[in-house]
Amino acid sequence: MVVDNQSVSQETASTSSSEDSLNISFQDITYKVRHGILAGGRKTVLNNVSGSFNAGELTVIIGQSGAGKSTLMDILAGYTKPTSGTLYVNGRVRVHNRFLRRSCYILQDDRVQDMLTIQESLHIAAELKLGNHISTEQKKQRVQEIMTSLAMTKARHTRAGCLSGGQKKRLAIGLELVSDPPVMFLDEPTSGLDSSISKQLVYLLHLLARQGRTVVVSMHQPSAALLDMVDRVYAIVAGRCAYMGSVPLLLPYLQQLNLRCPPYHNPVDFFIEICSENETQLVESSQNGKNQRWINNITDETDSNLIEKYKLSKNEEVFLTTLPSPKEDPTSKILLSLKGTYPTSTWKQFTTLSRRSFLSYWRDPQFTLMITGIHFFMALFVGFLFYNIGDEARYVRDNYNFLYFSLMFLMFTAFSAVSIRFPEQLPVVRREHFNRWYATGAYYASTLVSSLPTQTICTLTFAVITYWLTGQPQEYRRFFSFCCTLLLVSYTAICIGLFNGSLFNVKNGVVFGPFFIMPFTVFSGFFLRYSDAPFFFQWMFNFSFLKHGLVGLVISIFGMNRPKLVCDILYCHYTYPSQFLEDNGMAHEQYGYTVIALFCIAFVFIFFSYIVLKIRMRSKW
Repeated sequence: MVVDNQSVSQETASTSSSEDSLNISFQDITYKVRHGILAGGRKTVLNNVSGSFNAGELTVIIGQSGAGKSTLMDILAGYTKPTSGTLYVNGRVRVHNRFLRRSCYILQDDRVQDMLTIQESLHIAAELKLGNHISTEQKKQRVQEIMTSLAMTKARHTRAGCLSGGQKKRLAIGLELVSDPPVMFLDEPTSGLDSSISKQLVYLLHLLARQGRTVVVSMHQPSAALLDMVDRVYAIVAGRCAYMGSVPLLLPYLQQLNLRCPPYHNPVDFFIEICSENETQLVESSQNGKNQRWINNITDETDSNLIEKYKLSKNEEVFLTTLPSPKEDPTSKILLSLKGTYPTSTWKQFTTLSRRSFLSYWRDPQFTLMITGIHFFMALFVGFLFYNIGDEARYVRDNYNFLYFSLMFLMFTAFSAVSIRFPEQLPVVRREHFNRWYATGAYYASTLVSSLPTQTICTLTFAVITYWLTGQPQEYRRFFSFCCTLLLVSYTAICIGLFNGSLFNVKNGVVFGPFFIMPFTVFSGFFLRYSDAPFFFQWMFNFSFLKHGLVGLVISIFGMNRPKLVCDILYCHYTYPSQFLEDNGMAHEQYGYTVIALFCIAFVFIFFSYIVLKIRMRSKW
């Protein structure tokens, strides 16, 4: 490992007191949640806890499962608003929006864009987080610095989906380091990692803290090796603080309470074991986090001992302290001087996210080829099943069934594809949105636009093959109207799929999706004509996009003054297409009205999808 001992020590001393460093403190934080069926039932998750975390230190929040670690992290990071209490930055009451611009929160679920390489992920993060005020060369330099610092240069062309658990954690950290936040929160970063990888990761966090950052991490039960790299421990038991202080002073703290840790026993393991039995005694001794007696200052000797103790084997990766500290990095000062919630314009966010989405689609040929292949082979199957029926009067009813099947098939494929893919991205999007990468509207617009090309190709593939095989009229106007109607129905289904994906996760979306589509199917006019429905249900036909799609297809094939059809048997009831339109209540329908109705329904669902997505993206502040 290459570490400059002297620079690390000097940096710690200077940055801790710098105005660019952020010391966090909180007082009497309480958080209650609704408990039980009755709205009046309230459960206290955090009970008047206090504490302080300083710049230049790595602080670990420990406690049993359900003690309140993640809740405290959510409140400190600004994701959740406390029921009561006050949060401070450098001794002053924290300004929420300003603090969010100078901090980041890396959740336990560290999902990343699997189809992008490390270098591509960092470049896109730089485009979104650094804005236009920083040149392209500076952004590239920043990306290179991060890859070097995190020992990921050799794997820079590896897709994120192929990375190990530890590499994904480091990538998630690197993505946020692009904007060099002075404060970093990480919820259970070592979860699911083996001891060796956990040791590497915590040492990386230790180095980041030594560069002047305030790094706060939650862990369930850190090992003794991990504790060597930690500066401060904040222990929670049943929503209250049982200890806040330096790691070396934990044993003296317990001894003055007549609680002696057995020899060769991990102090944290022992502490967690005796927490429940001695909860009141520990909380009173720590004054619920207000007792500052057990905090030691960091010394050069402390860091030197750690560096000597931390020896990496030849198989482990090397971290370099090449990143400038937040107070030295001009990037941080430029971003801080910017006005507005996000560093980049909405248009820049949209174009960058669209490029990322298109690249992800291109890198996932299995999905694209699968869905295109389904449309191609289904088109051949349906085309030969209804082969050459389009010009004969005796097959008019079969032709009508073909039109409706085409409508339903394209609707379900478009709806299902988006309903499954969209919720899968939400964990990544929520983290990026909370950390001020981009606005909800920019992401939603890019997702909508990036979904259209694949669906357009699939729809046109199905439309062209089936139109030709089923022997429909060889007229450009009718063919264009046929394809246009199917495209509009597919696009509307995408918008409804986005609405479904915004409401539900993948599991619930698969269950509730078909029920969500059923009303549109029932009132499509295929099973029950408008004139035959009870008058109090007739208004619902106007809101069914399948009804308007079916009318558009019928007009394309049988309308527009189509001449007499061929009848090679004794009697054909629908020799004249106008008679079929009359019997189905479509004689006076206008194709233009159908197009307008489909556009309106699509925009309605775009609007409601955006509202639902915005609500889901919003933090609980």
